[in-house]
Amino acid sequence: MRRVLDQAIAALPDAYRSVILLRDVEELTTGEVAQIPDLSVDVVETRLHRARLALRQELDAYLKTMEGSSHATRN
Repeated sequence: MRRVLDQAIAALPDAYRSVILLRDVEELTTGEVAQIPDLSVDVVETRLHRARLALRQELDAYLKTMEGSSHATRN
């Protein structure tokens, strides 16, 4: 799962990847993240939302694939 998450993060556009890494991995506040690339807090929040949504979609797709694989192996 960690490998899939790392790949999904790496596949994000730079603007989304940097925000999600700073906020969710480095655990900076939204205000601190906004200061680094000199963005507004609103822009950071929007990018963070979009990045999380993209990651969620990738992980959902992966889990559905894994679920399908486990059903196929049982039959």
